[in-house]
Amino acid sequence: MSWTDSHLVEPVAYRWRVVGAFAAVLALVFSVAAPAALPGFIGAVAEAQTTALRVELDSADQLSLTVGDSATFEGHFVDAGTVEELEFTVETAGLEFDGSAYTLTIDGEVIPVREGDNLVVKSTSSSVTFRIAGLSTDVPAGAAFSLKIPAVAEESELSGMSVDVRGVAEETTSTSSPESSEALEAPSEVTEPLDIADVDAAPARLMAAPNITPYAAGDRTITMVNDGYVLKGSRYIPNFKIPSGELFGGQLSIPQGTVVTLKSSVNSYLSTNPDDLTIYYTGANGGWYEAKVTYKRISAKEYQVILPQITIGGTAQIQFKGVHRGPDNTVFTASFTVPAKEECQDPVTSRQPKRELTPAEFADGSPVYVVTSEPAGRTRDTSVLRRQIDQGRDYRQVGEKTPWVYNSLAFNSSDNWLYAVSQIRGENGDPCYPAGHLLQINPATGVVHNLGPILTSGSTGTPFETSSDRDLLNAGVYTSEGFFVANTSTSGTRRLYRIDVDNVTAKRVFGNQQSFSEDWAVLPQAQKYMWGFQSRSQAGDKLILERIDTQTGAVKTWDLTGIKTLDGRTISNPSASWGKAWTYSNGNLGFGSGSSAANQLGFELKISNPDSESPTFELVNIMNNLPASFNTDAASDLVPPPPALQSNIAVKKQRSETKAVNGEVRTFWTISVENTTANASSGGTFWEYLPTDTHYGVNASGPTAKFEGFGPGSTLVNGRNPGPNEIGPGAGIYAGMTVPSGADGESRYMKGYVGTLPGHAKVEYVVSAPVRTDKYGNLKTVCSPNKVAFQATDGEAGSDNVATEACFSKVAVDSAPQPVPGAANEYTAKYNVVVAAPDAPGFDTNEVIYGKLTDTPKFVGAATVTGATVVFKDEFNKTSQPQSYQGAGPYELNKNDTPKIIKPKGVNGSSGQHVYEVTVRFKLDRTKLNSTSVPAGYPSQPAGNSRCYTKDGLHEPNFGLMNEAEMGGWKDTSCIPLETKQMDVLLEKVSYDPAAPDKIQTDELLDGAQFTVHRGDADGNLKLNADGTVNTDANPVVKQSTTTTTGRVKLEGLDAPGVYYLIETKAPNGYNLLPAPIKFSTEWDQNGNAVIKVLSGGTAITSSRCAESDTAANCVKKVGILQVADITKGALPKTGGEGVGLWALAGAAIVAAGCLALRRRRV
Repeated sequence: MSWTDSHLVEPVAYRWRVVGAFAAVLALVFSVAAPAALPGFIGAVAEAQTTALRVELDSADQLSLTVGDSATFEGHFVDAGTVEELEFTVETAGLEFDGSAYTLTIDGEVIPVREGDNLVVKSTSSSVTFRIAGLSTDVPAGAAFSLKIPAVAEESELSGMSVDVRGVAEETTSTSSPESSEALEAPSEVTEPLDIADVDAAPARLMAAPNITPYAAGDRTITMVNDGYVLKGSRYIPNFKIPSGELFGGQLSIPQGTVVTLKSSVNSYLSTNPDDLTIYYTGANGGWYEAKVTYKRISAKEYQVILPQITIGGTAQIQFKGVHRGPDNTVFTASFTVPAKEECQDPVTSRQPKRELTPAEFADGSPVYVVTSEPAGRTRDTSVLRRQIDQGRDYRQVGEKTPWVYNSLAFNSSDNWLYAVSQIRGENGDPCYPAGHLLQINPATGVVHNLGPILTSGSTGTPFETSSDRDLLNAGVYTSEGFFVANTSTSGTRRLYRIDVDNVTAKRVFGNQQSFSEDWAVLPQAQKYMWGFQSRSQAGDKLILERIDTQTGAVKTWDLTGIKTLDGRTISNPSASWGKAWTYSNGNLGFGSGSSAANQLGFELKISNPDSESPTFELVNIMNNLPASFNTDAASDLVPPPPALQSNIAVKKQRSETKAVNGEVRTFWTISVENTTANASSGGTFWEYLPTDTHYGVNASGPTAKFEGFGPGSTLVNGRNPGPNEIGPGAGIYAGMTVPSGADGESRYMKGYVGTLPGHAKVEYVVSAPVRTDKYGNLKTVCSPNKVAFQATDGEAGSDNVATEACFSKVAVDSAPQPVPGAANEYTAKYNVVVAAPDAPGFDTNEVIYGKLTDTPKFVGAATVTGATVVFKDEFNKTSQPQSYQGAGPYELNKNDTPKIIKPKGVNGSSGQHVYEVTVRFKLDRTKLNSTSVPAGYPSQPAGNSRCYTKDGLHEPNFGLMNEAEMGGWKDTSCIPLETKQMDVLLEKVSYDPAAPDKIQTDELLDGAQFTVHRGDADGNLKLNADGTVNTDANPVVKQSTTTTTGRVKLEGLDAPGVYYLIETKAPNGYNLLPAPIKFSTEWDQNGNAVIKVLSGGTAITSSRCAESDTAANCVKKVGILQVADITKGALPKTGGEGVGLWALAGAAIVAAGCLALRRRRV
């Protein structure tokens, strides 16, 4: 709907005046020679001669105007006479006015002037012409005149001016003079031999000859009716009428090059004055026009007149100024051949009933309709309806072209028809396809139904304020309040009209309210408002959004000049003519510039809270290099298509791998955009959110994210891969990614796009980014929120338009290793690997997809991993059978070629996560544990290789029971410390009481006994050397210390859990040595009590009494108490010396008492 070629300048309003003068070349279509007088009646005597009125400017100086300045043309009439028309032309690059008030003064009298009534303003790229007609004002010689124009809206340079006048000077006496080389002179007095009826007089004010293309087929010869003669100076020129039966709709279009044959009964004469080689004729609107023609003399009685392209109307008269008669009995005849007359092809019809949407309309997704005219320019005579495809980069024609030229295109969702208003066809119209008609257009076929001229309700008059408003309507849209149209360009009043489609009537609404937007669109959620961007005449160089309330007419504007997309792009030409506006099926608005120049722009705008005083605006996307167009408009359905015609695009994001590329470690993602239905989709755009806390975004220099190309899973169309140049017939899928320059710093976003996507087609985009490193040069591989958000052009549910990369976490389930029942010195450590979408604001997602997932134990060297068992639990808590893995790992929990998908949290009871329960089995050699080791770069304390150390969010390997999970380059770890809660054990020597073998002795501890306690080896065994002694490398000796109590020693720092061997090396006097080592274990129960179990040689007894140094009031430390009972000599024979032999256990075995004793954490 944009009008971007040279066009009529808009009505304007006055501000203040600067007197100045202009100069310009007069840009008229016709000859500057005016007729000398009104055509007269045959038989009149030529006693006087009329002459053209002359006019002069008082000044022609160059003038510079600043914003707000006005200017005035000033001059005077040289002759006395009658002024019919004044025309001023100024040479300038173009004028934009801020107002509409013109002031014309002639001989001191102010004459009302109004554009659209008696003022026509015509603008070209180099000049502006002001033509004031219908004056009919008598002036004396020397009378002054002035024309004051409105204030200019921008700085302008005006160089020299010209003025022309149409009118008649006072009559002067004349004598006849030769005008022809013929022997005979034209008589100054003629008697009339013909019986001719009255002839309409041609006025002295003549307008430029309109040109119009003929729209008939076949040939026919027309013989014109001789209608007498008209006196021009001293010459009588022939006047003819075209018979009314040869007219169609009161008009006749004559093609350029049509030859009229003039024949006279006696010799006639051809003028030698070049200014006479014209014709006068009545045009389509009934006014008189003059046009240059070519005269050829065939003989003294025959001439050929070659016509330009014209349209005859009104009284259908033609006067041949270049030929005049000889004797008064001369009779002229005239004939010419034109295309045969045919009836118009589009008669007025009644409104068509409601139609149903068809699959053909959605062949490229939810349609956006665009109408353009051909050829580009004012001579346009054809309209083409198209559907916008590939994000506006291309059009698909709908049906056949139509000879109707139309604009103000709007979609009526209540009956599924397009409506528009016809514009003037060609330069000056075509009676078969007149302007101001309401058209009903089938969006599936493009067929146009002519509903007739738009009238004022209850009358046959026009509702439009000016002819330009009627002929050049350029904005239209359906709101909840009806069908609104306007001519908002510089040629119109910018007033708003509402069309009653049922009755084909209209009326002006909202008083004098104006709109400066050259097209409007409506939001589905707020349909009383229409939105558009103002043209340069009002907005200047700014991007001004206009909202009109179609219930009240209230207008509100917002300056969006600096609005940016997520990747920082802005609209490069905010002052463009935004002549196309539409509503996307997704609820956003689209705007496109209209121009015959190449590389047009379009953009998608999201508006939230549209009813409020402060809506929120988001620039979703900018489309570059859109097709050029001239007279253009756009429209779309506000209602999403029915489910049977809807499409759906699902987006997924999967990290594929992290690898070194040319010495740089990069992580790769694959983003898939897939149409999950059989219906075509219009496509859309997406934003790749780069996780800048862990990866580089897009930079102007240095490490930067990249678009690597399209993945192998992309669908081929027409045997071609997707690409940014896949436009037009036979192309593949239009798709690509736009990478910002990064010149303004690091960008977190990369934009991707896809055009029309056939049913079940898919495009894969591969993106990579270098991994950041910390200050130590270590890779930062912590999974952080990383999503892709897709904005579908079509209306969709949207639940699968956001995808996040699956993140995961490694969680230690056990707080300490658990002994394996029945297995010596074998333990398990349990971990959970949890895969889910990031739980972060703004990262709502659809299905999450992930590929390869591995688990690798990296335990301390004291722990030897023997295998693992994994149980998988999906988002619906369905548990798999345990899967066993042998060896030290890594264990592949999921494969890359069998990706898993997680349903969103809450969908059908989904937890939104997958859980892998990993149980690692290992054996522990405690002799390899120490309390001194620390990772490199750590302080010396705290120390110990059984501890867990953390660095940059990850645990250090080979310390504690560290376990690492990895997925696509991301890593997460967990660690279970070997927290040995060491206990001290008090070893007491008592005598054996056969009557109470389980009783703890509290008195009469025996003195003189000596013991050695050894730690069990990795398998819990006691290893002997060849000579029968204990191997202290495999079974180190436990430290002992004396106490203040006779018969008691303290065993310090026994691991719990742990296995130990006690060997009595010296018995008290009168008692036997233990016959064999006592094997016992240490552990803590769930209440923190020390538990000592005798594994061979006796039983264990627990006691909760405090140790010797404790009091009942201060029992802060509990220890294990082990009582060893010896048998007096003679009760049992001694079977060995002080070495290791077969010993008998004499005693109530072992007593353990205490809790939380010396709880220590090995690190």
